[in-house]
Amino acid sequence: MSDAEVLGSSPESAEAKFVQLEQELVQETSVIALMKDQMTSMFGMVFMFIITIILALYIRPWYDVAELHAFGEAGATQVRFIFLELVMIFIFTAVVIALARYKKEWIIKYGIMGVLTIALMYTTVPLMHMLVIDFEVEEFDYQESFSYGGDYVSDLGMDGVLTHELIGNFTNWEDSVSYYSPSSLSAKQAEWTTNFSRLPAGDFEVMRVVESENYLTLTNTAWIWTINSQSGAIENVFPCHYQDDQGVLQTGMPNGYSCDLAVMALDGVFIFSKTGEVYYHVISPNTGALLPPQAHWVLPSYISYGSGFIEATQISEDRLLLVTDKTAMVMILKETKESLTNELMPIEFEYFTEETLTAADFGHSPWSDTNISENLGSAGFLIVGEANGNVTGWEWDGTKTITNQFTLQDKMNVAGLVDSVVQVQITDLDDSGYTDLLISGNAESYWLHTQLLKNRISFNVGEEFVHGIFASADSVDSFYAVSSTDISSGIITDDMYTLEGLQLYDIPFFVGVFIALFLMVLLYVHSEWYVVNTVGILVGAGVIVMLGVAFVPGLIMIFMILAAVYDAWAVYRSKHMLELADTMIGLQLPILLVAPQDKDYSFKHEKTRMVDKVEIPQQKPQMSNNKVAKKKNSEALFMGLGDIIFPGMLVLSAVQWLDSDNSFAIAMFALAGSLLGYLALMTYVARGKAQAGLPLLNGGAIVGYLIGGLIFMGSEIFNLGISL
Repeated sequence: MSDAEVLGSSPESAEAKFVQLEQELVQETSVIALMKDQMTSMFGMVFMFIITIILALYIRPWYDVAELHAFGEAGATQVRFIFLELVMIFIFTAVVIALARYKKEWIIKYGIMGVLTIALMYTTVPLMHMLVIDFEVEEFDYQESFSYGGDYVSDLGMDGVLTHELIGNFTNWEDSVSYYSPSSLSAKQAEWTTNFSRLPAGDFEVMRVVESENYLTLTNTAWIWTINSQSGAIENVFPCHYQDDQGVLQTGMPNGYSCDLAVMALDGVFIFSKTGEVYYHVISPNTGALLPPQAHWVLPSYISYGSGFIEATQISEDRLLLVTDKTAMVMILKETKESLTNELMPIEFEYFTEETLTAADFGHSPWSDTNISENLGSAGFLIVGEANGNVTGWEWDGTKTITNQFTLQDKMNVAGLVDSVVQVQITDLDDSGYTDLLISGNAESYWLHTQLLKNRISFNVGEEFVHGIFASADSVDSFYAVSSTDISSGIITDDMYTLEGLQLYDIPFFVGVFIALFLMVLLYVHSEWYVVNTVGILVGAGVIVMLGVAFVPGLIMIFMILAAVYDAWAVYRSKHMLELADTMIGLQLPILLVAPQDKDYSFKHEKTRMVDKVEIPQQKPQMSNNKVAKKKNSEALFMGLGDIIFPGMLVLSAVQWLDSDNSFAIAMFALAGSLLGYLALMTYVARGKAQAGLPLLNGGAIVGYLIGGLIFMGSEIFNLGISL
């Protein structure tokens, strides 16, 4: 519109036209209008963002079964590897910028293309395998069952079961103890059964068992006796009753204390009374009888081995593990005490809970570097389970000082596995010499393999389930579920295990390699935006899954925060990130994604520099007395792969490491949060300015992850589970 045209019109007409032009100008320069103009590019970028993460999720099982963790099993929780990743990013950026400034673009181009070729194979090879591998497993089924008399007492070793039955009548009550070994379970009969009289005790007293290395110490309040755990032969018998002044037999020791628990250790017997006292009696070398008590101690008042008793195990010559419904403690067995006054029983370790302990076990640690056969008895692992589903473990090193012998095992990543723990068992199903864990709830038993505690196989269990064990007979492995009345069993076949180890088949491998090489050749000869995007999506998916399965979510979030701070500094202050982007665009390298505004766009002819977009002013559109003419947009939206990789890593890590019941939902919250961050980012990008993407994208993903975690896991989501 010319000035003459305006002057030649009426004042009312001119005013109306100026108002119209002003409204059009405001509309054209508003953020919403600008975003509307670039909607095609924005939706294209969102599509590629989501597709990249979906592809990473799709190939994750291949990485999972192969246990391809960038820094090994232990590195998944260690902060130092995150800093190592950041240092590598700094070095990469510095080298590329330095080469660009010294006009060595050919080194950058061919060097990065070589690296991208390998990175591309980390997606194409797993992708081809995912198309042919069946990750479904055959369900375990029980085939046989048989009844047993009495009640389950405890496990014996990793693959044995003790049961107890009270037989006879009030004139001759007997404790009948039976042991089921792996071979006898297969034969549906006990390996051995030993009967022992309990008179003068009645039928209401409880028999307790303490397991030692080669024998069992049993107590029924009237007698203490030991049994050879291999043969069932009775080896020692000690009366725990006396005749009162009226000639009536009374249970307990003549000194007035009861025999509710006992263990033969050192050169005598330690007797635990229900009053909370512990007495040590030396065994006479001449008669084999118990001499008068040589020393006695008292236990803390909250210790109850009555109805709350779970198990007792002699873990070494002078260490006794006692587990009740409130505490797990390791006592030091001594022949003498320090003073003549009442003295607390020496306690080396104690775990007390306000909840209810329901299960415990002690044995060779799954995290031990030595084989079971090489364990000399100075190391072990204590694991306890609680009614609220918590499972906790401690490593024991008997060679250390007393106060430091037990240390918390922080790799027990089993939170939420079961609602309530019925059993925790140290096992060696694969007979490797290195132990695993069997953790059982009210509905399922889970075999957790290796130090990663990977669930390789699950077993359905009934409401009356009390214990599960693995047994092998004639090279056939079986799972035995002990209930209150019977023992059910089923054969474990190879088809029931989830896949484990690197799955490499010839045809999928070579097809994946060929696709990667073909794409890189195509990128070299025809580096158009659709080729760059195809390679970028595949490379991004591979990096996402490699790092997502390598680190727990807590470490990923630390990584994301540090990377976001660095990204903001590199874009707004030093601006070297923009220089890096210009170099990649100039070389048509796929470490970014390109979302064109229309089909006529050519990435090969892209000349716009990112540095020029930092402070680009908004240009006023030309005005006419008609609608503003809109030119065909030949621009594109660019996003670095890192802007997709970092939020994607958190999504993958959540699926990989969180409780399987909630992991996917929390991961979707993280994805939704990153998309909201992307929307906020686009309000700045629409103005034509280059922006640091990670602060908003990472921030949105982290906020979404935490919100989803609070909804589905509560405060447990803040348990980062990381170490230095």
